[in-house]
Amino acid sequence: MLPNFDNTAVAFQLKTDAELKRACFLFKSIANPTLVKVGTTLVNWALRMRLPVKGIIKSTVFDHFCGGVTKKDCLPVIDAMHEKGVFSILDYAVEGKADESQFEDTTQNTLTVIEFAKDKAAVPFVVFKPTGLGQFALYEKVSAGQKLTQNEAKAWQRIEERYNVLCQKGHELGVRLLIDAEESWMQDAADNLALQMMRKYNREKAIVFNTLQTYRHDRVAYLKQVHKTATLEQFKLGFKVVRGAYMEKENKRAAQKGYKSPICVSKQATDANFNTAIAYSMEHLDNIALFAVTHNEESTHALIRQMQ
Repeated sequence: MLPNFDNTAVAFQLKTDAELKRACFLFKSIANPTLVKVGTTLVNWALRMRLPVKGIIKSTVFDHFCGGVTKKDCLPVIDAMHEKGVFSILDYAVEGKADESQFEDTTQNTLTVIEFAKDKAAVPFVVFKPTGLGQFALYEKVSAGQKLTQNEAKAWQRIEERYNVLCQKGHELGVRLLIDAEESWMQDAADNLALQMMRKYNREKAIVFNTLQTYRHDRVAYLKQVHKTATLEQFKLGFKVVRGAYMEKENKRAAQKGYKSPICVSKQATDANFNTAIAYSMEHLDNIALFAVTHNEESTHALIRQMQ
């Protein structure tokens, strides 16, 4: 039996009428490009001027999209959802930082989140982002195969060490880790690091999960390529399969620099790519662990039919 997505009584049972009205207002607002542009400018200005707007932001946009500021803040939301059979992932949502102290801080905070999740059945996954652990420019340079300076080589080694510290802790405590994907021109380096961690920590089961952004036309080929590697070397793959998050930026950069965009030519092509990656993973569950991420009803129904 497939779920009925038109059953709003089930879909929204965790929301009060007031929360649903706020959500309706928010989605109507962010559907207006002019309002978003003006609002973003005003909010950034207000924050720079230290005007008291954080409370307004927290009670509207933040509270709708985020579980909380701290782990303790998140617990009521996590527990309420788990009572209905819905699990949570914890994401220390930091990316694109600039200096070593920030990267170390992100690493330590992510370690505490892993510790927090170890005894909570409602939180089977913890997330981190590559650029939360190191500079974007360094990932970009490594992805391009450019020679690193001595200082850059040391910085890259520290990134590798941070990955290892987090993945080792996840392995020790049995907490699975989702590593987010970012822009294509830095992703090869991040993919290679994730694959290194899978080789090391995914021997018995998948602890480390990389992310496939299937709005990229090359991702199904990449999935099949690394599957051959994992089969040959006898380790498990973990993949979070998504459509993607950086389409406008990807297309704009490709046009500016004169190369073929990595983005699929149409939404239909992206849908087909996503569904193919899901189907391939489902056919190889012996050594591919799948985390499927979608708002698309057809993709959800297709996955449920395969599961059945």
